[in-house]
Amino acid sequence: MNFLIFNGSLKADSESNTFAVCKMAQLAFEKLGHTCEIVTMRQLDYEGSTDDVNDQLKPYIMKMFDMDGVLFATPIWWGTHSCHIQALLERLDFIYSWAKDNKYQPFYNKVLGTLVSGGGDGFQHIHGVLYSAASNFGFTIPPQCNIESKAQGIEEIKADNDTLNQVKNCTINMVTWAKILKEGNPTKNARHGSVDINESLNEGKRIPRKKGQKRKSKKHSDLYTDEDPKGTIHGLGFKDEATARASVSKIRKSGRSHAHKIQAAVAMEQRAKAAGKAGPAAIYRKFINSMKKKTKAKNKKK
Repeated sequence: MNFLIFNGSLKADSESNTFAVCKMAQLAFEKLGHTCEIVTMRQLDYEGSTDDVNDQLKPYIMKMFDMDGVLFATPIWWGTHSCHIQALLERLDFIYSWAKDNKYQPFYNKVLGTLVSGGGDGFQHIHGVLYSAASNFGFTIPPQCNIESKAQGIEEIKADNDTLNQVKNCTINMVTWAKILKEGNPTKNARHGSVDINESLNEGKRIPRKKGQKRKSKKHSDLYTDEDPKGTIHGLGFKDEATARASVSKIRKSGRSHAHKIQAAVAMEQRAKAAGKAGPAAIYRKFINSMKKKTKAKNKKK
């Protein structure tokens, strides 16, 4: 797996306590059999902005999509994180806005940890701020992935057992949870944004089928999920737009309930987005929107 560390130190790498701990984390990831890259933000020519800017920082922001985990590393400056890490949070704002507009969180299957170095107060405050931002961006935060290195001086840091143990715990837990997310792929079923209230209460709510109930019983919704493989509409795909159109036609003719059809289309739309297939995803979205109009029309008649 692949991991990326954003080093927000204000000092040159050769003089930076934060960079020294970053190197320890990089070595720990590599010893676990994974790749890890450190990007020192002060070495980049980048713009402070909340927009999508083409500069030296953007390639590393885009690289986050290909990572399994990300580590934000910062020293304590006046009780809070560095200006570089703050700039990174602000630059991620355009992705956050895009995710809200498109109801899709690109970082759902990725883990995040924090690394803070310093000799004063501010550790818990910084972890809290970064964790809050990371959660809104869609990252999963595993337990004990908040490194706090209080040792001062590069040689002292290398010899500090407390820092070493925290680095080991953080990297092992990030790898462990990254594997779980990669195998389970929760992004296909997780909520990516708000939905119409009528859909969420009337059409989107799943009533699980109980043992002994008939498949088409009105006592359950028998929705399209991996929990109920017998209810799956087979042969759906998102390889290209033609495949998506054929799949929508299968959903329409499936004989399943209105809610079931929406669930099937939503599942395929999310999988298409996760695979970077914008065209097929748009076709599924068009079908979903048409089904929602029918839902609203039904509710008006009631």
